[in-house]
Amino acid sequence: MEDVIANQTAPTSFGVFKPVGSVMVGLPAQAQADALDATLQQRGWANDEIAHFVPSDTIEELEQMVENAGPLAGFGYELTLLRRYLALSQKGTKWLLVQVKDNDHAGMVAESARASGAILAVHYKTLTVEELL
Repeated sequence: MEDVIANQTAPTSFGVFKPVGSVMVGLPAQAQADALDATLQQRGWANDEIAHFVPSDTIEELEQMVENAGPLAGFGYELTLLRRYLALSQKGTKWLLVQVKDNDHAGMVAESARASGAILAVHYKTLTVEELL
């Protein structure tokens, strides 16, 4: 595990998690998250382009984001995803946030994530959010 995102550095929009230019990947076990990290680095991702979320910290951060979401956040899919992330984190899901350059790059992450047993991969674009798995 190289980087761990802290609440202060998590990218948001209207108080809701929105890491534009990234793919959020959920995996059932830490070994799978570590394996995906290694695979992505072998495929050319730099160490600082992949961040791990610590499950116990993630739950606290997600709860705070849900509670502090601005009124406009309720109109977007981001708040729905945030609640889904919270529920999965409470069940022990491990998270990677992977920076991507474009849709093809995001597709490479999704392909590797699927092969690693990921249960979810979401690409955050400038104006939209796309579920890849």
